[in-house]
Amino acid sequence: MKKVLRKVKDLYIRYTDKMKYKSNLKKLNNYMVSAGRKTSMSDDNAYPALCYAASENDEFFKDFRRNFIYNTVLEHVPQYQGQEYLDVIAKHSDKLSFTDADWDNFRKNDLYGNPRVFNYEINHRMMSIAPTTLRYAKTLQDICTLFDVDKISSVAEIGIGYAGQGRILTSYVPGIQKYSLYDLPEVLGLAKKYLTKQGVAEKFEFIDGTNIPGPGEYDFVISNYAFSELIRDVQDVYLNNVILHSKAGYMAWNSLSCDVLDGYTLQELLDKIPGATTIAEEPLSATNNCIIIWGNK
Repeated sequence: MKKVLRKVKDLYIRYTDKMKYKSNLKKLNNYMVSAGRKTSMSDDNAYPALCYAASENDEFFKDFRRNFIYNTVLEHVPQYQGQEYLDVIAKHSDKLSFTDADWDNFRKNDLYGNPRVFNYEINHRMMSIAPTTLRYAKTLQDICTLFDVDKISSVAEIGIGYAGQGRILTSYVPGIQKYSLYDLPEVLGLAKKYLTKQGVAEKFEFIDGTNIPGPGEYDFVISNYAFSELIRDVQDVYLNNVILHSKAGYMAWNSLSCDVLDGYTLQELLDKIPGATTIAEEPLSATNNCIIIWGNK
């Protein structure tokens, strides 16, 4: 692993220069921690290696949320879409509105990783906040208005990024006692470092998505597009060990897996998950995107 870290650094993976990255990709692949695994769209050698580097080295961790490689998977929500998320939150404020204290808490997500932040007017004051953090807040509003969160004490998240959604959700819903994070081992390492910096790592369980030990019982499962970017075999593992063992769920869905990796179609998933239906994604971030829900009010 130290060899990987050294080579990642030597081959400029920490820089945002696309030409440098592309020119070194062939050599870089010789040192990737996930070579040949390919469980999903993001299990592409480069993203796991960047996550590993950021988890092991403070220099990488300091700016990981604006790294070119990381941004091909996460932290690519543009400024204008951040405003769209705010507009949707305001639209549904009759169901749930967030206080200034809530927003100050949400902004704690941006303390680490040096994300790109922009100024937005929120509750009649200007705040600097990352657009991705605004998306997490909008997802939180969805969950709290669609589901009886008082009945949620155990949560599984499939595909976790740096665990920003989990940090916000657990900080807002006090009844959550267990929050299980499922992802690639390199991603889990980065999330653990991030959550440790936030002082909340003890709230979470880290489960290697390439080696799930067996079924887990959950009140709620969440996935922000990640499940719909897995290969079908891995989707089956999550269906049989997590999703079908969850009383309720909220999964943002896109068509990437069924278009590119022979993953399940939307209708196939709806047929497999008892009681599942779809609602519109607001704002619509890509054609055909939607939200799969079940166990809602």
